[in-house]
Amino acid sequence: MKKFFLALISLSFTGIIYSQNSSGKKVDTDKKMEDVVYLRNGAVIRGIIIEQVPDKTLEIKSNDNNYFIFDYNEIQKITKENQLTDPTDYKKKGFLSIEEFNYGFGISTINTSHGALVINGDFPTIAIRSINGYQINEMFSAGIGVGFEAFLDGDQKGAMIPFTLDARINFKKGKLSPVLNLNGGYSVGVENSSGLAANPSIGIKYYLTKKIAYLFNIGYKVQQQRVMLPDQWGVPVPRIVNYQFLALSTGLTF
Repeated sequence: MKKFFLALISLSFTGIIYSQNSSGKKVDTDKKMEDVVYLRNGAVIRGIIIEQVPDKTLEIKSNDNNYFIFDYNEIQKITKENQLTDPTDYKKKGFLSIEEFNYGFGISTINTSHGALVINGDFPTIAIRSINGYQINEMFSAGIGVGFEAFLDGDQKGAMIPFTLDARINFKKGKLSPVLNLNGGYSVGVENSSGLAANPSIGIKYYLTKKIAYLFNIGYKVQQQRVMLPDQWGVPVPRIVNYQFLALSTGLTF
């Protein structure tokens, strides 16, 4: 009789454990493992099994956050395997920093705001800028930038400090992607007058590691300033000019 009761207790515990594993919520505490369901039609679902009703149904939450319920007659086998390496497993979101060096080739003619005067503007410009912001997902990021820019206009060198808003759109997930950059704001003159600034560009983003990417862009840069230019009688008057550049930039984001 004693052996009978021990056997009964043992069977009861076995049934409880089986019921919890088969019908209850299942939490995978090992992040390196995942549940894998192989279907008879050839499909494979990877994720976390949410609920199992033995010989009836199985519910699984896939790695892309979709929920599936299958009848057992649809399932070929169920396993637990190491997670697959995601080929697009690069930085998906979080705070980011962008450090860039920018060189601009001056475009030879610069129109004033009056549209009646052109002046020579084929001098170069060099700049550095630092952008801090947030990567919302693999495709989009936004931030605020500050930099230092020098105009190499012969003996009449000048400097400005640009404050800009920066938005970047990646057109492809993964290691290498074309990128559209929208950058614009206001530059405070150090030795020049202040004015609006913009530098839209296109380029590439190439991940060197899972978190650090190399950037290269080519674009159009314009810097607005107020300068003194002579009128038709030779009298210096203030005019707003738009300095234009073909700009190349390179840098890192992390």
